[in-house]
Amino acid sequence: MSDSLFRGAFSNPLVARQFLSAWLPKVFVDLVDWSSLEVRKIAGINEALAERREDVVYRLKAAGREVHFYILVEHQVAIPRRMALRMLEYVLLIWRQWRSEAETEGIETDLAGAGLPLVVPIVLHPGPKAWGKLWRLRELIDVPDDLRHWADTFAPDGGFCLVELAGVPWEKLAEGHLARAILAALQAERQGPMGFEEVRRIVGELFEEEHREVATDLAALLWTFLLQASDLRGEEVRRIVEETIPPEEKEQFMSTAEMLKEEGRAEGRREGRVEGRREGRVEGRLEGHLSALRDAIFDLLETRFTEIPVALRESVLQVTDLTHLRQLVRRAGVCASLEDFAAER
Repeated sequence: MSDSLFRGAFSNPLVARQFLSAWLPKVFVDLVDWSSLEVRKIAGINEALAERREDVVYRLKAAGREVHFYILVEHQVAIPRRMALRMLEYVLLIWRQWRSEAETEGIETDLAGAGLPLVVPIVLHPGPKAWGKLWRLRELIDVPDDLRHWADTFAPDGGFCLVELAGVPWEKLAEGHLARAILAALQAERQGPMGFEEVRRIVGELFEEEHREVATDLAALLWTFLLQASDLRGEEVRRIVEETIPPEEKEQFMSTAEMLKEEGRAEGRREGRVEGRREGRVEGRLEGHLSALRDAIFDLLETRFTEIPVALRESVLQVTDLTHLRQLVRRAGVCASLEDFAAER
């Protein structure tokens, strides 16, 4: 659900500018030529991400130099220990394509003074909680203590910028109304079903945007996301439409709400329109929590023991109890071996 909202919104240059302006150092922001910003497609990144497609690459000019931004939305609850390695892989893909394009255009990239363009990798973590400690790439490399100082002189660092939305005040999310509405929706969705006041405030923020044509283009995408991530009753939906949405947009917003209700009926929900939609969302959120916990287990085991046997992976996938999975996350962090983990599973 959030992947469509993120990619649709963050592929818009205005949203990109409002987001980056809030999270980058002012000294850098002041050097940016925002009219040069464009969304890029980088061969290999989507394939590398496999099922996860919540990413976007920008290219722009800053102080006359080319700069790339790679932004990845990461939903895992547990800290991804190897995130620095993943981000370095994506940075290398961007450089590889830059060099290939330069050579195609007849630009020599190996001359003295022909530096690589700066690539700024950004991980956007909506929450619901902050991760805590993050590992630099050097910390993941297995080096004897006596050789650490020497190894650090050449070992890659693989740093990245982390944007965590958990606990960030509304006004600090972005520099403009449009990006603020999008990020507020991603932030609120991770805290559980959104209520009437949250949805009304987000929709109101959207239509505060002075670039009304851009807001209108993204309105349907955001509205659909909000309806699916909330527990609004029919009269609450109508109140939000009446109180916050411009007259020329009201009919379309109500049509979208009705269409989603019809989809709920078609899926066989038995407790009426509102209750049926609520039940489906609860099931979806439960599956999301289960998936996040399984990801955390696999990440811990892969970090500690490199490879997980197929049979063990399949057995974890069969666990559908949240309490049991939380216990397995803790077990994955302290078990002495894969066999030890399997014996307790």
